[in-house]
Amino acid sequence: MCTRERRKRESRYVISYTGILVEQRPGAQVKFLVFVADAKEVVGWAEADNIKLDRGNVQRELVESRWRQIRKFFNASPNNVIPTSVTIALDESIPQAESVEDLANAAGFVLEDTANGMTKITFDPERIKGAAFIIDGQHRLKGMSMLDYDVKVPICLFLSLPKVERAFQFVTINNKSHKVPTGNLKALLANFEQIEANLRSRLTQASITAPHYSTAVDVLNEDPESPFHKLVDWVNNRFEDAALLVPPTALENSLRAIVRAFPETREDESDALAVLYAIWRAVFGQYGITAATAAGFPNLMLKATIQTISEMVVEKLKSDYDPAFSNDPVMADNGEKAGVTAANLVQGIPAAFWERPWTMKSLDTSAGRALIQEGIRELKRIIHQSNGGDLPDHWEQRLRLYQSGTDLEE
Repeated sequence: MCTRERRKRESRYVISYTGILVEQRPGAQVKFLVFVADAKEVVGWAEADNIKLDRGNVQRELVESRWRQIRKFFNASPNNVIPTSVTIALDESIPQAESVEDLANAAGFVLEDTANGMTKITFDPERIKGAAFIIDGQHRLKGMSMLDYDVKVPICLFLSLPKVERAFQFVTINNKSHKVPTGNLKALLANFEQIEANLRSRLTQASITAPHYSTAVDVLNEDPESPFHKLVDWVNNRFEDAALLVPPTALENSLRAIVRAFPETREDESDALAVLYAIWRAVFGQYGITAATAAGFPNLMLKATIQTISEMVVEKLKSDYDPAFSNDPVMADNGEKAGVTAANLVQGIPAAFWERPWTMKSLDTSAGRALIQEGIRELKRIIHQSNGGDLPDHWEQRLRLYQSGTDLEE
């Protein structure tokens, strides 16, 4: 049984955890203690690892959307738990002390064997700050700590780990992490067909994607925070007040564009979703669009339009985050720059452009999407030329989207 206690020593508090001291193999110099602690407490003394490796292996900065996803996962169902441990390392600058009294004057930790074969570690949380590094699980820990209630988190704590070992553990843990293979998930559910619907519902409520069961489109349709909430035109949209307007392929193609431009989002689909959320929150926010009003903007709900706008924003972001000029990943600001870019794109475009059906049809081709881009750019030129004044009468006539002609073909 893992326990935790606090003791006051000479006007300072020390904290104790009891767990299992693991020597995983004979002769190993690296030891770790496994115990359970309150997430809110652990974030008070542990921080993200500051080791800097190459661009592909550096620990990501804490991303708000990621830890909010963890918090949302827990709030989605009382049965949602994360049994995976958070891996933390005490730096080699934190030595083992002889007694708890020694902790009054210097940073360190004390190990004591207990009667039941367990090991108790004691340290001053204030003194080890800046030397207790989260190797794996920083977003899990942060999200769990931000809940309104206390959550227990399994901790794997390395003791006095040299920097080179920390780097090795970081690379090893992150390179060995894999998602559950689709085939394994399908085999599992094939044996429990009756739970498929309930599982899909629970996964989407927690914004978790799993191929064939809880797809990104499920999340986009069912997540109340999604700009496309209740809007996706497909069989899984079972809301009584659903507005079946947005083709699922428009969203899938938009996500593909994000992943192509920013390969780092391939690892965690929630990152690509965060970028897409930011883009379309900004666009819909410009016109106050909700599921109840979206039908009034038929041009904006077209597959070709959604894909075109997403791709235009992504191309601009790709240029902004070109590694030749920037070291930041697209998620450096939780994807919010995508929202700013999208807002700049639609700024000044009158609602009428999206409300009055375009004359040109069959726009879901490369030529059609190019025509939509042309229309947006030409309209923005007209807006700029008006210098903040009213648009000229019959501005639509200057856009080929409103001109009569045959349907476009590739």
